Amino acid sequence: MKSDNSVMVKGYKDGILLVLDDTLPFEDLLERIRSKFADSAKFLGSAKLALTFSGRTLSVPEQKDVLRVISEVSDLEIICVFDNDESTQDVMKRTVDSVISSLSNQTGKFFHGSVASGSHIENENSLVIIGNIEKGGSVSCGGNLVVLGCIQGSATAGTNGNPEALIYASSIDAEHLQIVKTVYDPSSLDPKSEKKRQKLENKSHLDRAARLVTLKDGEIVITPVEEDTLRFDADLDI
Repeated sequence: MKSDNSVMVKGYKDGILLVLDDTLPFEDLLERIRSKFADSAKFLGSAKLALTFSGRTLSVPEQKDVLRVISEVSDLEIICVFDNDESTQDVMKRTVDSVISSLSNQTGKFFHGSVASGSHIENENSLVIIGNIEKGGSVSCGGNLVVLGCIQGSATAGTNGNPEALIYASSIDAEHLQIVKTVYDPSSLDPKSEKKRQKLENKSHLDRAARLVTLKDGEIVITPVEEDTLRFDADLDI
């Protein structure tokens, strides 16, 4: 019988890569994901992992459905989600390590859903928002902040004083960005340099890439998360 390649799972050091068919209706694909992870539950075991998608672009609600199905049929705990063409191994490793460290002390937190205008979410350590931070909404945390959606409101990381804290988001059009006590000030950017940067990003197809916010030399730097930097240490087809 011909094998079903609509859902393929590959393992690597810091997580799993989920390769998805881009032609199936999403509900059909979701059931195949359920079956794949149910059949492989014993093999996969219990672990905290990052999940990377490839072959198909999923909306935030679709990503949430996939996470829900995986949690229902396996003992895996997916702590971060990255798009395969918008990720780097270093970013993934730093974020995974930080969030796992927080969760091991039961201080990390997940928030499922968008942070609406007027709402504020706060946590002492790392925080994962599975949704958007909408305009007028705000989020602050002591560790890293991972937003599996768009930051349009206010986002603050490193409130515990850690200058290594970072913010990762699928896209950023924020009202306020802050790491520790340093606030991002777009008005301080040189217009010519910004225009040149935008042209380079467009040329490199990074204009729609995820964004990484870090603190460097006392200033907040926002950089696109570049492509083709994932290197698999193992290729465990399931």
